[in-house]
Parts: sequence; structure tokens; C-alpha cells
Amino acid sequence: MDAVTLGKKAEGKVREWLDLPESGHDFNRIPDQLSGFYGSKNICDFYMYKYPYMYYIESKASYNDNMPFSMITEYQRTEMFKRSKIFGVRSIVVFLYATYKRAFILDIRDIQHQLDDPKGSKSLNIKKIEKWPVPHVEILTVPSRKELLDYTGDIEELTSQLEEIRNNG
Repeated sequence: MDAVTLGKKAEGKVREWLDLPESGHDFNRIPDQLSGFYGSKNICDFYMYKYPYMYYIESKASYNDNMPFSMITEYQRTEMFKRSKIFGVRSIVVFLYATYKRAFILDIRDIQHQLDDPKGSKSLNIKKIEKWPVPHVEILTVPSRKELLDYTGDIEELTSQLEEIRNNG
């Protein structure tokens, strides 16, 4: 499977996990803009409202050990970061390390902080997870023989755990 196909499959897993109107999720995909107009951009892959939070969600996936932050465009980082300053808004990135069948949630503010710091990390290596300088929470998965596992867990609980880690170290 090539990187584009992996990325689309990873997005599909996020959709399966969070597109649950019966659970109070107003989940929406922001369609890729294929119009060809210069400057047409999307802030992220999805947005979701679940009381009391609005979420902006970008999905990234790789077969490699290393996940460079450059996979997130400057426009996405800037716009997600701006929105993360609004009370009740959470801007997150879901990183899927497909080879390891592990996925993590990171806050865009922490990614931007690393990129703004001349000595900050520019990527995260799964083999060095214990040394990651960025707060993160792992998304629970349903054991399966599938190539990509199904995500489980409550988005509000996971992002609240992430906030607690961010605030308390």
C-alpha cells in the first residue's frame, strides 16, 4: 500500500471511530479541494462537535518509524493553532504508525512549540517514544488481525488526559 492509500485508510479509521451521531458527535469530513485553484487549502481533515468541545482533527499515517512534523502543512499548523486559542476548541493530530499498529493524539500547540524552538524536535520516532518531548496519549485499539486496527475510546476522555499531561508534565 502506498503512502496516499495508507493516509486515506487512516482517515477512514478516524471516521469509523468518531462518526457517531448517536453518541452526540457532529462529525464532518472536510473534502479535499481538487479544484486546482492556487491557494485553496483545508485547515484539517475533519471537524467535530461533541458538547462541550469543538475539535479540529488532522490524520497522519506512515509505515516508517519516524513521523516528521512537516507532514502537516504550515497553513494547517497555523490555522489549527489559531483556533486552539479559542475556549472550548481542541486542535489535534492523530499520528498512526502503521507498521507498529499504534496511534497517538498530539495537540497542535505542542507540535508548533517544537517547530518554533530552534532546538526542538522536528519529528517523532516510535522507537524513541520514551524520549518524546511532546505530550501524547495513545488511542486504544480493538485487537484484530486487520492491517489497520480499529480505534476505540472516548475522544473527550483522551483529549482531557492529554490536557492533564500538558498541564502537569
